Amino acid sequence: MKYTKDKEFVGKMFDEISPSYDRLNHFLSGYQDNRWRKKAIKILGELQPSYNKILDLASGSGDLGIEFMKLHPQILYSVDISREMLKINDTKLSNDKNITLRAEAEHLPFADGVIDLCGVAFGVRNFQDLEECIREIARVIKPGGIFLTIEMFKPFKDTITNRSFKVYFEKVLPKLGNKLSNSKYAYDYLFESVDNFITVDSYNTLLMQNNFKFIKVKNNFLGIVHSVFAEKL
Repeated sequence: MKYTKDKEFVGKMFDEISPSYDRLNHFLSGYQDNRWRKKAIKILGELQPSYNKILDLASGSGDLGIEFMKLHPQILYSVDISREMLKINDTKLSNDKNITLRAEAEHLPFADGVIDLCGVAFGVRNFQDLEECIREIARVIKPGGIFLTIEMFKPFKDTITNRSFKVYFEKVLPKLGNKLSNSKYAYDYLFESVDNFITVDSYNTLLMQNNFKFIKVKNNFLGIVHSVFAEKL
């Protein structure tokens, strides 16, 4: 496939794979993805005593939103560009506190400085203009608010383990994922979206250049999957 982060393409792709998305994500991550989310929530609880308004951006089917509810927000906004993913989100978080909205990360439907916590799990690498999206996220988070990113970043260390994982990630996982999801390209896109992404260090630099203060990074898996915590200045 020809790699692209065009918003229309990405939205349609996630609409297409939505029926199998949760099942495959858990299976292909070795059932570790939920553990990474749970650990991030624990750290968030240690950083601040409460978060009244939480934004789950690129929310997908709502797995991070389920964890966010454990922080007892007054309201949770689940925002995504995929209509089909938001339908699943509505079903999984059938709660008056959860409001699903279809919107682009570059144009969030919120006033300045109203969000206490914004989280993006496995979504920032899909943003068409990453820096523009980070500026928009910074706009809606209040000073002192927290921005959580859980993502697969391009590894900056060339180790035997990373080379072995890349072979699996490039050659095996796409064929398996495409077959199980009945997609011709979605899991080729998964590999290419990581391979064309930036390192976690470059991402942290981008955050600090756009009105965030770095708090900490947790390496979840092989220097590839990281949880990044930043504070809005």
